[in-house]
Amino acid sequence: MDEHDVQLPNQYDHGQIVIGRLFHGSKDRFEAKFSEIPKLRTISENPSLSSSSSSLNNTPSHGAGRGINTEDRTLPTAAYNFKVESGKENKMTTTEYSWVPVPDKSLVERYMKALPEEERPIVGSVGEQNRKSRLQFQLPLYDCNVDDARFANDQDKEVFRRFLENVRKHVIGVGQVQEIAAKKTAGVDTNDLEELAKEIAGINVGPVKCKSCTDAIPVGDVGIKTDHGPKNDMWHPNCFRCAQCDQLLVDMLYFHYQGKYYCGRHFADLQYPRCAGCDELIFAREYTFAEEKSWHFDHFACLKCDFRLGGHRYMMKNDHPHCIDCYMKHFARNCDTCSQKIGPDEKRLNYQDFHWHAKPECFHCRHCKMDLIGKKFIFKDHHLFCSSQCKADFANKL
Repeated sequence: MDEHDVQLPNQYDHGQIVIGRLFHGSKDRFEAKFSEIPKLRTISENPSLSSSSSSLNNTPSHGAGRGINTEDRTLPTAAYNFKVESGKENKMTTTEYSWVPVPDKSLVERYMKALPEEERPIVGSVGEQNRKSRLQFQLPLYDCNVDDARFANDQDKEVFRRFLENVRKHVIGVGQVQEIAAKKTAGVDTNDLEELAKEIAGINVGPVKCKSCTDAIPVGDVGIKTDHGPKNDMWHPNCFRCAQCDQLLVDMLYFHYQGKYYCGRHFADLQYPRCAGCDELIFAREYTFAEEKSWHFDHFACLKCDFRLGGHRYMMKNDHPHCIDCYMKHFARNCDTCSQKIGPDEKRLNYQDFHWHAKPECFHCRHCKMDLIGKKFIFKDHHLFCSSQCKADFANKL
């Protein structure tokens, strides 16, 4: 999938750009603030309870879960091009990851071990390519920044800005890697149970049941938790996936909506239609719906000549619309009897790779001219015959 010629700043990874757009707002704010974010950016361990997300008009949704104020949520702690050394002094090996969830060697090793090999973003590997593909698919840049939307007018852009503001305030989050700790017990000399409760508040003690597969996450392994949804929900790293496409949520970036976790693409698709022509969201009040797909008015056009097809007849070829003239020119078959094009409204008969108008003057016996529509025939040397006798008689005339 192309990126609509959206240019990535050389110093940033695609995932960093998305974080900048959706966690920090404008490009300038992002580039100013990103360098200031400390390595451990968890601002609040215990956000206050409220509604989990808002609808597009910024009214609270009715889904269960925890609401997150922008100031109280966990910010991404990712590191990029992160190197992990392992082994003994004489046999040290270095593994470089294009992305890791936290700049912590121990947590990184346990997190990556919990993923299939093809999902580990090791530089130069299939896993790195898979991550890049998922970033482009799940988090298209034109979904994250008004300035990257090429096909929105000023009114549409204002709707887009409100959509992004709602996402920033109520919807987007990043999964947090957490070690499953052993259960703590109070000693006989522990009198202040209230203080003990505060100490272990927000810490999952194990083993913990995975929210997705329901299997246990053992003590010592790592799980994924979020700011949204029930506080004690945890996932295996390989189970933290989009509720719609079931892809691993790239860089653990999620969009929480009505109690479910989505990738950016499929959350947005639940809010607005997406144009089948340009892949951008449609914020206009009116648009074209054809072939079970949505289109900007200007984008439901002939693939060959760009003629706008709204209100006109068209033909689909290879999932793309074509005007009748271009269809006839590029795709219509020639009748093997009269050599004329067979139009999309004309009935056609096929045999092997041969085509005829479905009318007696074209589909008939080569020798006696008998109409063969709906009848048995013999096909020999590109000719139609009604019988062996006609075939022989025609051959004798040659």
